[in-house]
Amino acid sequence: MESLCLMKHKRSLLIFMMLLVFMVDWIQGTYVELEDERKALLQIKASLADVPNIFNVEKLLPTWVDHGGKHCEWERVKCNTTSGYVTDLPLGDMFSNMAADDLYSSSYRWNHDEGMIWPLNISFFIHFKELRTLDLSWNYIGNTFMSTELERLPGLKKLETLNLSCNFIETNIFSSLSELTSLTNLDLSFINRFRRLFLPTHDISEFRVPENLEVLNLSGNGYFGTLQMQGSESVSISKKLKILILQENQFNESVVTSLSALGSLQILDLSSNLLSGLFLFQALASFHRLQVIDFSDCSFVGSIPSTIKSLSFLKAISLKHNLLSGSLPDGFCDLRNLRELDLSYNMFDGNLPTCFNRLSSLKYFDISSNQFTGIIQPSLILNLTSLEYVEFSHNKFEGSLSFSLFSNHSKLKVVEFVSDNDVFEVETEEPIGWTPMFQLEALTLLNCNINRRKGNVIPGFLLSQHKLKELDMSHNSLNGQLPNWLIRNNTMLEILSIRDNSFDGTFRIPFYRNSYIRWLNLSGNRIKGTIPEDIRKFLPYISYLNLSRNFLDGNIPSSISDLGKYLDTLDLSQNKLFGEVPTGLFTNLSKLFILKLSKNSLDGEILSGNLSSGPLEVLHLDNNCFTGEIGNKHMSALPNLRLLDISNNRFTALIPSWISNMSYLNGLTVRNNWLGGQLPCVASSLEFLDISQNHFSGSIPSCLKLLEGLKHFYLGGNKFTGSIPKSFGNLTKVLALDIGQNYLTGKVPDFIGNLSNLRVLVMGKNKFRGYIPKQLCQLVDLSLIDLSSNFLSGPIPSCLKNITRPSYQAFIPDNQQSYFASSYSYKGDLERQHISEGGMFTMWQQDQVMFTTKSLALNYKGGVLDIMSGLDLSCNKLTGDIPEELGLLTEIRVLNLSFNLLTGTIPANFSNLINIESLDLSSNNLTGNIPSELIKLNSLASFNVSYNNLSGRLPEMKAQFSTFTKKSYEGNPLLCGPPLENDCTNESHPSTEDRTDEKWFDDHIDMASFKGSFGSALFVFVLGFVALLYINPYWRRRWLDFVEECMYTFFYLFYDFVMKPFYSIN
Repeated sequence: MESLCLMKHKRSLLIFMMLLVFMVDWIQGTYVELEDERKALLQIKASLADVPNIFNVEKLLPTWVDHGGKHCEWERVKCNTTSGYVTDLPLGDMFSNMAADDLYSSSYRWNHDEGMIWPLNISFFIHFKELRTLDLSWNYIGNTFMSTELERLPGLKKLETLNLSCNFIETNIFSSLSELTSLTNLDLSFINRFRRLFLPTHDISEFRVPENLEVLNLSGNGYFGTLQMQGSESVSISKKLKILILQENQFNESVVTSLSALGSLQILDLSSNLLSGLFLFQALASFHRLQVIDFSDCSFVGSIPSTIKSLSFLKAISLKHNLLSGSLPDGFCDLRNLRELDLSYNMFDGNLPTCFNRLSSLKYFDISSNQFTGIIQPSLILNLTSLEYVEFSHNKFEGSLSFSLFSNHSKLKVVEFVSDNDVFEVETEEPIGWTPMFQLEALTLLNCNINRRKGNVIPGFLLSQHKLKELDMSHNSLNGQLPNWLIRNNTMLEILSIRDNSFDGTFRIPFYRNSYIRWLNLSGNRIKGTIPEDIRKFLPYISYLNLSRNFLDGNIPSSISDLGKYLDTLDLSQNKLFGEVPTGLFTNLSKLFILKLSKNSLDGEILSGNLSSGPLEVLHLDNNCFTGEIGNKHMSALPNLRLLDISNNRFTALIPSWISNMSYLNGLTVRNNWLGGQLPCVASSLEFLDISQNHFSGSIPSCLKLLEGLKHFYLGGNKFTGSIPKSFGNLTKVLALDIGQNYLTGKVPDFIGNLSNLRVLVMGKNKFRGYIPKQLCQLVDLSLIDLSSNFLSGPIPSCLKNITRPSYQAFIPDNQQSYFASSYSYKGDLERQHISEGGMFTMWQQDQVMFTTKSLALNYKGGVLDIMSGLDLSCNKLTGDIPEELGLLTEIRVLNLSFNLLTGTIPANFSNLINIESLDLSSNNLTGNIPSELIKLNSLASFNVSYNNLSGRLPEMKAQFSTFTKKSYEGNPLLCGPPLENDCTNESHPSTEDRTDEKWFDDHIDMASFKGSFGSALFVFVLGFVALLYINPYWRRRWLDFVEECMYTFFYLFYDFVMKPFYSIN
């Protein structure tokens, strides 16, 4: 018995000893594993030492120290309270707010060539056996993260959530991740540089989706291929995947087919992929439990079938930015669970289905930028009382919409109507006294004819709105006093745009201090007064300020330069401001990108002082009274400048040589100043160069051949001499070339035919000789040619019939739509940041070409040049007949062949010039009749055939010919018929000799009175002319230029006809 008990005790002791050994071993093992985790965390922190020094990495993870407390107490570390093992490592966005220079760090993080900031390695995480959540997003880790010990990655058997989004892992990691079978949530969005390169990256077909995965996000990576499921029973496996986000990749239609087994899928986002072709609704038929669909930006075509009603669980659908068309099916009306509908930026047409009023759960309703027509039915608005976000802009609606229909919509936050026609109205004042239950945060009623029948008064319901963050009522002809109370009532107002209305009164800021307002656009009104001195006090954080096109006067207050911390756009153009510009506008506004001071009366030597507004990209100083030189010490003052316009001022001296070092300069306009000297080499980046109407002299520099990207080139109205440089043949992209009104000599070069994109060619008022080269006819897009007032000879090339109006537009200014975002964003299945239109702003100079039409030298500007077509060969020595081929120029509007030596008849097929407005054939040697067919020219407004040898009966005085006087025909004694006094029934005509011998004036004029009156008139004229030159410096300068040109002309005539023959004889 004792032995039996002893054996039991020994057995128990043995078991106890074994348990004790096991426990000690387990404790030792646990301690070792916990110590390994601690060391691994310290290794992770040590790897931060390789982060670029622009980040203050020494401030990161300050509690992670070897001598510190328990690692489970460190920041960004979560452990199991029982075992002590690390379970969560939320290490996302480590470098947020850690950069010494925020602007530089942002640029670095998006553009760093190596594509990485933190060289982290996956091997550091192998020691965390109990790890369930790992977040490494927004750390820009690189390829080294997955480069080693991938075979040990499956050791993270309990990892459920892995977030690697927003990094630069460009290697293929799918095979490694497929082994993480416990994953339920995987986020690999934006893990490579696809957004920079826009090239396909990896085929995901080799990726076997883990069987327990419920959420998969592969957005923004350029992936292609199809998804494959793990295991043999794909049907049972597919029941677990509920959320699939594949936006911004390179998937095509086949990916939808590969997803057909995902019967439990609730959210599917395939936006911004290559799913072009017919809308794949049939492929969606198997997704019976789908609640959210996002197929935006996929280039789908076709219409939406009525069978869409089968997706009965659908809560949100976005099909925006496709090419879908047709009317909306009534099947939408059966989606009773639908809360969010986005059909914007398609081509849907027709009326909105009236049954839409049954969608009582609808909160988000966006049908903007389509072609819907008809009247918006009141019942549609009245019944949708759950609406929070309404966007109906850019359609073809008509009729009147009463805003009171929204009065019971207590949840309404955003309403946006932007009308593209003049037949849609918004009425806000009926019925009288209606009270809104809503408090809007964003309201846009742009070009909506607000209260047109009530005198365009400002909406009264705005008096009860106190939570507005954005308000845009531009283009509505609203009148009355400037509504300053809008800012007082809405203390959180961020964006206020009431441009292009008729508000008047004095500009002053009651203005209550508003710490939120960032965007203020009051342009295009009738506001008077001065800009307040204390503007910064009330608008401390303004970033966009546009007061242009008003009647503001006085000086620009120096306090405006105190807005420098946030102001990036300032537009004070087209007012009546005067005085000097505060220097702080260039030295204190450190964030300023766009500055427009055009069309005022500002003066001073603005470019002679210090310029240090570094980020400035667009500077408009044109049409003022600025003087002085362009400084020589600004090479690095404005390094980012893209556009500089100082035209129509009084700048003097030279263009400094530093202009050639402006590597970002795209546009330079110095038209109509007093600049002179030799033209320096300019920046090779230029696309627009206008130095016309100045005093530049000497030869045109050959270094202009470096301007291979130049498209708009204006050198007219200067004193350039010599011939056209051969380097001009390299300007193959040029659209407009103006070298008129100079002293250029030689021939029109043959290489002009190489300028294949040329649309406008102005070479008039020079001293060119020789024939018109036939190479000119190679320029099939050429629509405006001016070779007038030269010494060209020979016949007119018949091949000029190729001149026509091009089919594409090239001279419309680069007006860019500005957009702004308020802090309001819709929170739902389709999250949307509210973005509104802020108006157009020009990032380019306007082309300006002087061309003679109807005997007037007119300036054609901007888009007018796209429809203008003309040929001016006047004032030369051209000979021969007028080519009949010119009658094929059906698009031409101006044809001037006057003051030449042309012979022959007027071609009868000129009747084909159906668009011609001005036809001048005067002062030639033309003979024959004026073709009667010309009366078909219904657009002809100016017709001149005077001083030729034409004969016969004039065309009947019908249509446009009934407007022409005898001045159009004078100097042709053999013409007869009205409006001339010569009667065509009288066959005898006085001879020229008889007329010259007559001295009719001896019998009818008192010569003493005539001489006295003539002398008095001449004295008054000379006195007035001298007074004009004395008062107006502009005309005085033009008169001196004319005198100088006459001297040059007399010298060359004297040299050609006297000196040269004399020297040749000797």
